[in-house]
Amino acid sequence: MVAGFLLAVAGGCSRSDTAAGSAGSGPAQREAAAEGPVHSRFTLTSEDLERLTEGLAPEVTHSILAAPHQFLDLVAQTLAAPAELTWLVDRRHPLDPEYEPADLVELDAHGTTLALSREGHRLRAHVVPDLLQMTEAARAEGVTLLVSSAYRSYLYQEELYAYWVEELGREEADRVSARPGTSQHQLGTTIDFGCICDAFAHTAAGGWMAANAWRFGFSLSYPEGYEAETGYAHESWHFRYIGKPAARLEREFFGGFQQYLLEFLNVRREELLDALVVV
Repeated sequence: MVAGFLLAVAGGCSRSDTAAGSAGSGPAQREAAAEGPVHSRFTLTSEDLERLTEGLAPEVTHSILAAPHQFLDLVAQTLAAPAELTWLVDRRHPLDPEYEPADLVELDAHGTTLALSREGHRLRAHVVPDLLQMTEAARAEGVTLLVSSAYRSYLYQEELYAYWVEELGREEADRVSARPGTSQHQLGTTIDFGCICDAFAHTAAGGWMAANAWRFGFSLSYPEGYEAETGYAHESWHFRYIGKPAARLEREFFGGFQQYLLEFLNVRREELLDALVVV
């Protein structure tokens, strides 16, 4: 069992092992946390943390309880980022049909750095710096990352899903295409790379992304062998930007599986924000 109070800090500050009180965890503190706190900590006991991990896969719970300070550090940094980066979007948690990110930007402006399959790809501005950094890192190793699909509106996804239903039938279409409102692409933080096909996994770009995407805040959404959990067949080309802290959190504590992390945050986000103190 983890003993004593567990405190986490964000923004490069030193850890403290002094027990924290419960002040400063209301709406104002949640707003400050959303803007990116320099100092933050959690008012959580060991029993609180054990309760928070109830229902998680045993290996996930074990990894969290084995390194609670590191876990809470990364949670604090994740909560400081825009919440949309780690929204759970799947068949049971759809987006509003009218949802469209306010900060979408054209990627054509970065055409000298990015490899684009066509004109008109858009992403949230928040994603672009790390995408550019990742692209340049891959290029330095002789790998080209081709952006083949990015933001999709609800209406676009509606048309795309209807196409696959006509081509494959509804049951098979549901394995390979998201129904409108349930696509991560509507968030404006998701990219399909390369051929958008199974062969991508066996290309230099596919191998590079599998090994390195997390370092730049990108996460594979639909890994092989997890169709029962995600609802979708393996898509080696489909990467969602969740931010660097969340990508590390996923890799180090959630078995590298995005769905586990997003489900945890979907259930526990408000409770964690209530326990987060900005100082």
